[in-house]
Amino acid sequence: MELYWVLARSAFRKNTAYLAAHLATNVGSLLFGLVYIALWRAATRGHAVGSYSAATLAGYIALGQTVLWLTTFLPRDLGLSALIRSGQIAVELIRPAGFLPRTAASASGEVLYNLVFRSLPMALVFTLLGVFPLQRVAGAGRLPAFFVALLLGVLTGILIQYLIGLSAFWTTETRWARRLYFALTMFCGGQLLPLALMPAILRHILVWLPFQSMLYFPVSVWLGLARGLQWWSAAIWTALLWSLAAWMTRRAMRRLAVQGG
Repeated sequence: MELYWVLARSAFRKNTAYLAAHLATNVGSLLFGLVYIALWRAATRGHAVGSYSAATLAGYIALGQTVLWLTTFLPRDLGLSALIRSGQIAVELIRPAGFLPRTAASASGEVLYNLVFRSLPMALVFTLLGVFPLQRVAGAGRLPAFFVALLLGVLTGILIQYLIGLSAFWTTETRWARRLYFALTMFCGGQLLPLALMPAILRHILVWLPFQSMLYFPVSVWLGLARGLQWWSAAIWTALLWSLAAWMTRRAMRRLAVQGG
């Protein structure tokens, strides 16, 4: 357990060297959220849309911007494709501790850094501007459920990035997969439009995809709009993705042994 803590702490400290640059990107993300809120207010003219009042919709966007930094905006494929191309992956795979849990522990350090220096400062600014729905979760006591939902979303994001990176064992390029993953997360995850406002047929499909776990699900829990189906979907996908990642890791080790690195 100590090894995983050291890996997480190392990833956290590594990012502090780029703190100034990261704070600058925070401003861009914050401005994007404010522009997006302004566009929705102009489009709806302050009226409710479905189960979302104007205030709830603004809170959804603000909270979504902070959650994305924890579930989606992680290092590209967790740096695995670079390890594979350089051959360093051979050393990493033969270490005594499991490669998957070690990579997940290192990624958790990245998530913790984003929480401290990205999500929380943005949430503070959104709160001061009156658009962060702080009272929704505080008043209803939903904070523990939100943390569980967020943990499932973080694990889903880490595992998908892990699978993309590990696919470099079988492909020559992973950029297309990263771009497709980002596009799917933005649309299917509810960043561009809450899934509840999408056509019924599309909504019933998207709620069973893993991408809803990474934004729509934790935000819905915070706002008190989550349904039991979302919990099942998030839990099932987390287990499936972990199993798939473990299986692909074993396949990668066999491929490494057969091809000699």
